[in-house]
Amino acid sequence: MSKKIYLVGDSFSSPNRQGDTYHPWYIQVGNLLNINVENKSMIGVSQDWCWWKLAQDFPKITPEDQILVVLTHPGRYWYFDDKPQMTNPNIVNIDRELSPEQLEAVKGYMMQIQRPPLDIQQLSHRLGWLQAQCQMHQLKPAQILCAFPLYIKTPFPMEEHINWDNYSHLKISQGDLLTHVEQPEMVKGLSEYDLWQGYDCRYNHMVKSNHKILAELVAKAIDNQQPIDLLTPSWTKEVLDKSVFDNDEFIDQELDRSAMNDRVGYLKTEFQKPWAHRAGVFDYFKKKKI
Repeated sequence: MSKKIYLVGDSFSSPNRQGDTYHPWYIQVGNLLNINVENKSMIGVSQDWCWWKLAQDFPKITPEDQILVVLTHPGRYWYFDDKPQMTNPNIVNIDRELSPEQLEAVKGYMMQIQRPPLDIQQLSHRLGWLQAQCQMHQLKPAQILCAFPLYIKTPFPMEEHINWDNYSHLKISQGDLLTHVEQPEMVKGLSEYDLWQGYDCRYNHMVKSNHKILAELVAKAIDNQQPIDLLTPSWTKEVLDKSVFDNDEFIDQELDRSAMNDRVGYLKTEFQKPWAHRAGVFDYFKKKKI
């Protein structure tokens, strides 16, 4: 298996904790295609960090290899060089990881600088760079698996920045993991935050049944050099509610048992609302109306 899949992404593709023997969807893809998966993903990272890792790998990627990007939200920003996972102000413990000065910098960026049109423009530039690199190096089209909705609604005309259909060296998924896989796993009327309270006990935000489905979809798309179709599969839906915490059979079948155990201690000693809500960042950000 000399060929490789070069995978970058956020928590939707981040590796298991050390010692965990479960095979998430990306390992299943490698097994289905009989190909090694070199996974550079990490929880919480931004698109810029993922592109940084890709740039480091390009000298060794061959035309037989496959690039697979789990595309995180474009609003995430790589604020601090040594903390690439602290890109999302909604991370619960960000104020424990950053100094007061760093938190003020994050807050200032969110409230005074960041805006959806700029996020979309930067996303477009990243995809254009990746298209050019794959074309110049004569690589297979890069597979883009959208973790979040690709387009952020804005009243500004952005058509020229979202016209990627004709990119010959990018295959962008139809649908996204958040909208079409993660959220529909919840029973109707219950939000993810109400259930998990900041401590998701799934692997990569998906029940194991959906890992199997996703692996088959990604393997098929890579094999046929077609976009990954997240819209038409029969995903496992509406199986998560508060009763899962007492359902040992379901936990073993679909969830991360270690995370379920750790969550108990988290709720007793560490639980708090995300810093961005406590600091009023999101309330201010919503008032921008852009």
